[in-house]
Amino acid sequence: MTEETADIHSMQKKLEGLLETLKQVNYQNSMMLNWVNGAVITVDRDGRVIQANKTALTALGWAEEDFLGRHLHDTIHYNQEDGSEYPYDFCPEFAAIEDGSSHHVNGDVFWHKDGTSFSADFIVCPTRNDRNEITGAVVTFRNLTEQRLQEAKRIQSMKLESIGELAAGIAHEINTPIQFIGSNISFLKDSFNDLQQVIQAYAKLRETVRTVSDFAGIIEDIDQLEEDVDIAYLAEEAPKAFGQTMDGIERVTKLVLGLKGFARSGVGENKSESDINEIIANSLIVCHNAYKYVAELETAYGVLPSIKIYPGDIGQVIINLVVNAAHAIAEQKEKTGMMGRIGIRTSCVDQKIVIAISDTGGGIPQNIRQRIFDPFFTTKKVGQGSGQGLAICRTIVHDKHKGEITFESTACKETTFYVRLPLDQ
Repeated sequence: MTEETADIHSMQKKLEGLLETLKQVNYQNSMMLNWVNGAVITVDRDGRVIQANKTALTALGWAEEDFLGRHLHDTIHYNQEDGSEYPYDFCPEFAAIEDGSSHHVNGDVFWHKDGTSFSADFIVCPTRNDRNEITGAVVTFRNLTEQRLQEAKRIQSMKLESIGELAAGIAHEINTPIQFIGSNISFLKDSFNDLQQVIQAYAKLRETVRTVSDFAGIIEDIDQLEEDVDIAYLAEEAPKAFGQTMDGIERVTKLVLGLKGFARSGVGENKSESDINEIIANSLIVCHNAYKYVAELETAYGVLPSIKIYPGDIGQVIINLVVNAAHAIAEQKEKTGMMGRIGIRTSCVDQKIVIAISDTGGGIPQNIRQRIFDPFFTTKKVGQGSGQGLAICRTIVHDKHKGEITFESTACKETTFYVRLPLDQ
């Protein structure tokens, strides 16, 4: 190979390297342009933070002086969504630093300084010096929590609206026949009582003429008829049957009222003066099937003032908390075979209406308590929960009603959620 050929070959190699560098830079710049408003963090070869913009610091809850120098993966990306460890060797940041690859990850989990998590969409690209050597990586991310939560709320709202319309239709269809059934049963009950009085009068007449020979055949026929139809049994059991039937009708009537109340509460977006105790009662009717096989229900309604709220939203909070309690108790019941207890108490304390919902579902494990309000976090089996319920509850109570939702839990025993709604919002 001549010296001239060697020079040409060397220049081709350099040109190829420059073209590859240019390609990587163009790709990085293209992705960065799509994330111009995102949070940006730069790390060195060891994965330690050397720079972070204000958006990133605010999103993660860190002060700059505390954040710089920390290992990024071990600080914000150390666990997966299920709580299991996320090894650094599997992290896209590690790959970018090791082999110069760029990655776009949609829907991963990042962690705040306070230990809570959020859903993140991020890109990671290697950084290089003027000799095309990898010097670290730049990570740009955005918090998808609010976006996903709003989408979940929209879907949930559509579901509730559909359920409300369905509930109103069912209530209307049930209400008409149940009204005339109730009226007819009341008529039959009163009529039976009247007939009993007539039967008793006939019995007196029969005993009076029993010794008269001319009536002997008729008396025998009456005695035989009474024996055949078992008058004594009818007199004892018929009132019980009427009572049970009336009780059933009353329960169906309450169900209809509950469905009507639930249907009305989902209409419109305006706040209205509402009775919290009535909202709870209607919500319990709607979700009765969720808890009736696993838990006994205890309610203690306090005397409450009316409050201006979004009644459909508060009803949704009650339903979510009761259903969650029922699911927790069901898991305990599988182990012990014993029915659990759900308790609901209302009161007014310090110009706030307080709703306390307790359950004997075994408590919340200490290691996940800080995450239970995180969107899309769930400990339920696949298909049983989406992790949206408590997050939506918190949004409804905190954001829409300026209230607060907290909980107290005793491991392996019970949990109580407290919803506090200020009268003056």
